[in-house]
Amino acid sequence: MMSNRLHKFATRNCQVLFFVGTYFAYLAYVLIIFPGDSGQNEGAGILLAKILGPAMELGFYLFLCRLLFKVWERYGNVTCKILYLLIPLLVAAIYSVQVYSLHVSDNFISILAIENSAESRLIDKASLYPLLAAAATWWLLYAVCCETKPVSPVVSNGAGGKQSSIKALAAVTAILLMGQIYLFSTQQSYGLIGASYRQVPISSLSYNYVEYLKSKSSYPSRRSEDIVRSTDKFPLEKKNIYSSVLPFSKTDAAPKVKNVIVIFTEGMSAALLGSYGSSHPGITPNIDALAKRSMRIVNYYNHTAATYRGLQGQMISGYPRSGGSGSSSAWESGNRSDVLSKIHYKSVPMILRDMNYRTYFMSPHHDSVALNTLLRSLAFDKVYSYESITQELHPNSAHMTAGSLSDEGLFNALKNLLSTPAFQASKKSFFVGTYNIGTHAFLDVDAADKKYGDGSNPVLNRMHNYDYQLGKFLRYFFASVYANNTILVFTADHSTYPDQYFRKVVSPYYRPYFVGEIPLLVYDPGLELPAVYDAHGRTSVDFAPTLLQLLGIKKDYNSFLGTSLFEPNGLPFGVSALGDQFFATDPEAVYYENQIPPKYQKEFNDQVDLVKKYYSLESENQIFHPVP
Repeated sequence: MMSNRLHKFATRNCQVLFFVGTYFAYLAYVLIIFPGDSGQNEGAGILLAKILGPAMELGFYLFLCRLLFKVWERYGNVTCKILYLLIPLLVAAIYSVQVYSLHVSDNFISILAIENSAESRLIDKASLYPLLAAAATWWLLYAVCCETKPVSPVVSNGAGGKQSSIKALAAVTAILLMGQIYLFSTQQSYGLIGASYRQVPISSLSYNYVEYLKSKSSYPSRRSEDIVRSTDKFPLEKKNIYSSVLPFSKTDAAPKVKNVIVIFTEGMSAALLGSYGSSHPGITPNIDALAKRSMRIVNYYNHTAATYRGLQGQMISGYPRSGGSGSSSAWESGNRSDVLSKIHYKSVPMILRDMNYRTYFMSPHHDSVALNTLLRSLAFDKVYSYESITQELHPNSAHMTAGSLSDEGLFNALKNLLSTPAFQASKKSFFVGTYNIGTHAFLDVDAADKKYGDGSNPVLNRMHNYDYQLGKFLRYFFASVYANNTILVFTADHSTYPDQYFRKVVSPYYRPYFVGEIPLLVYDPGLELPAVYDAHGRTSVDFAPTLLQLLGIKKDYNSFLGTSLFEPNGLPFGVSALGDQFFATDPEAVYYENQIPPKYQKEFNDQVDLVKKYYSLESENQIFHPVP
């Protein structure tokens, strides 16, 4: 008897049970398991918002489904039946994926995550599949209960209780829709990487996806009042790379030939390095030793993110609009890489080629990854991929990280390239760039790698292991002839993604933006460099002209937006652009576009217009003229 009553109750209230159960399961995670707001104490208002937000959101979908069910029950509308069955499935799927996102990144799915969805291959999905399975099972129970409900659709044109019930449900649903619209309007993250107490799963995802589509749907139009006022087809082109005299004297043994090695570290913030003030002793001893031999540039920030924009942007001194993935305009979308490869820029490898340099870049990825296509479009003489490295330079490298070449394998391959007799025999100067994968967000080191301390923090582990692998190459480098004729630059493609593990190791006052101070160490055997050089908040858009000034390459046609760090650029701050999110940087802080200090506001607006102008020219392939 009791089981029959329970069955009857469940079948008559399947929608209520489904959404109330979903609500309490989500609330339990948010309030008990998920740390939220970096574990800081929460006031009653924040706690109330966390409770009421999902209640309002799920309440809307509950009443919508009940309304659809009543319409089907009264009129036999099959579309309504399909919707009241599928909407809960969509709700369960989105809530599961957002809980997973909170678990792995301390954040709901953001615009940046959508733009870089291809990087999800690097994330351990072991916890996602059980969540999706639980959501599917929960929905299946709901569907079975709905289908076994002892009700048959009856078509009737008369008035009655059911008609009144439909009107009442429609009224409540309309009121809750207004609440849902309000929730949608509160989902902006203001550039922060981290879940806000105002955010709720479906509204947050909807808001971010709409903003993402808006940013990709069109490029800014060209206007006569734009910063770059020119009727030329290529208005950014100029002949000089820099104008000031380098403020450093040459050493007595300055080499006639200057080679260049640039080590781009995946996602490394300066705060993780001992030489930049890390509070974790012994975390990066080899990089710290390099810093003692080098000029350490401070208050220097990434000008964009993530990797695709970061590497390309530094090599062309610009703000590329397209990221790695996430839309039809991204590098990893269909044949889009073929289209993007045809946009003309003047890159560092092109300028060095004009100066009779040979240029190389080492990527840990397989050739199927579009990052290698991007690198080849920059006109390096050769881009080494996982395939060519393991075939030509490091055949015995079986150790992989997240399906790509490990950091150990990468630096062994770099050493092997420099040691090759044919490479050493060439009379041409060279440029070699490298990019690694082992320090990527959401990764941890393998069992055989070096862990830091008790091994509990993956951010510290991967930085410590990276330092260890790099240290082996540095010992080779400084014992070789290259130490006397090669500039060695250590930097990053962008700052560290501020997940919960990164937040635990930085200042409690840190604001989790994907813009932050990054390292820039310059070892130059031909110059008397200071131990420390202050960039005063400038960014990596200045990387290319800075490097070329160190090499003494003053004149070559270019379309650089950046200025060498060794000469003034007329701005008291730097500008970072992550698609349509803009930031200002100075030695004191990073400022999101709605928090710009009044003293910077006018110049900041001008710089944002300049970046948007760059986007427009890029979309029209008018950054630089075609180069044979």
